[in-house]
Amino acid sequence: MKIKLLILFFVGLFAISGYSQTEMISISNLKYTNGSAIASGSPIQIAEGGTVSVTFDLRINNPGFALIKGGTLSVYSKLNSSTNIQHVSILFGQNAISASVSRQCTIELKSSHFPSGTGSIYAQFSPIDNSPILGTTVIVKIVPLITSNYIIGNQTVYEGDSVGSINGPTPNGGNGLYTYAWQQKIGSGGAWTNIPGATGVTFQPTNLSVSTISYRRIVTSLFGTLTDTSNEVTVTILPNTPIENNTITLSGSEIQGSTPTGGIGSFTYSWYAYILEGEGWQWMGYTTKDWSIPDGVYQFMENLGNSEGFIYREVRSGNQISRSNIVTIYPAQPIQNNTITLSGNDIIGSLPTGGTGTFRYEYYSYLELPDGEIEGPSMMPGSEQNYRGPIQSYLTIKYYRRVISGNKSSYSNIITAPIIQSSANKTSFTENIDSDLTVYPNPTSESINFSTTFSTEKDIEIIVYSESLPDTKSVFKGRVTPNQVVNWNIPSNYSKGVYFYKIISDNAEVKTGKFIFR
Repeated sequence: MKIKLLILFFVGLFAISGYSQTEMISISNLKYTNGSAIASGSPIQIAEGGTVSVTFDLRINNPGFALIKGGTLSVYSKLNSSTNIQHVSILFGQNAISASVSRQCTIELKSSHFPSGTGSIYAQFSPIDNSPILGTTVIVKIVPLITSNYIIGNQTVYEGDSVGSINGPTPNGGNGLYTYAWQQKIGSGGAWTNIPGATGVTFQPTNLSVSTISYRRIVTSLFGTLTDTSNEVTVTILPNTPIENNTITLSGSEIQGSTPTGGIGSFTYSWYAYILEGEGWQWMGYTTKDWSIPDGVYQFMENLGNSEGFIYREVRSGNQISRSNIVTIYPAQPIQNNTITLSGNDIIGSLPTGGTGTFRYEYYSYLELPDGEIEGPSMMPGSEQNYRGPIQSYLTIKYYRRVISGNKSSYSNIITAPIIQSSANKTSFTENIDSDLTVYPNPTSESINFSTTFSTEKDIEIIVYSESLPDTKSVFKGRVTPNQVVNWNIPSNYSKGVYFYKIISDNAEVKTGKFIFR
């Protein structure tokens, strides 16, 4: 009997040592706890700095020899050559393992368990009366976190217009396999919700109403165990209503425009003119709500000999465009009725006629010295029809007014300021009316005016000469009326410098002087 038992003992030991360990002690059917299967031979993957739960079947397969009287079935993490962490410990009592036994186990693995970036878990059975038996080993791999998960596509569009796609690159990290989910949030206080069917790398919003919508992309990797949320992108949908109340009215050369309504509530303006037939409407370069028609427009009409031109205003707001009514403009006419008179300390100017019907005013003064020299003129502050201010002086100061309208200008008659007399009679003022002819502006850069306060009509000739002129130049010859102003446009090819003039009447020089052309 002892011999028989001894034989059975050796046969049992032979059977244990010869049996395949991975068949006897095995880990199989590995899955992440979310249900994603881990293929046979594939590693368990854990995100860097993360934790993962793994479910599997732990099996011990007893070939039927009773000599395995019991022991402990375990699963360990192998950190390094000298350190293990036990995750599973199943104790089987004496004679408890008489056949194959399987247990479903769940363990939690941390990336910190595997500081080198790789490792393994393995199964082991430790019999009560024998050496440990190793079973299946499964590799563990630490994978990097998801990176480069960003999106771009902030935009503002108008209701009814198409919205551009929201784009983002393919991320990095994880296990290189990604799934995508897009979410949206309406307004600043809304909740994030998944967008059905939005599972691509990019996303194209459609059918949006007036609102502000935020979008973000959720990237999942590592069999659903690793996720990353992108930045937010905002799409603003603005209302799209027609522009109304866009009208313009013309008064002289001033155009007043109404304040529009509609659009998105803010407006930009552009002015267009049609002057040259066949050339079409031209943008004039002005972006104001109202518009003062520049002198150049009237000059252009005059150069072309056009009898009329046309102007309209374009208003833009959002993606809406509106054109106003069209107003007709006509060439500026010569300015007439430009006279000034002295009333106390004020200069009163007449209301001119001609031009475009609206006028700009400039008042000038200059000093006439006893030797006939002229200092000035200089422009005085103010731009009203009349000039009000202290104009008394101990010297002879003279004043005139320039009127501008469209491309036309006119110089008034000249008046002399009241002269403050000697200290014995400073309160007595007399008006010194010039009985000769004066010139202004002096110096000048374009033209010069010869003005007289003759009380009767006279025949005169105005002659200009200088060192740069080979001959004297008669710039006017004819009859002048009282207070008439003779304007002479200096030819552009004349040299800059000092010019002399003389006024001849009844075969005698009645006035001589000089002016500066600069």
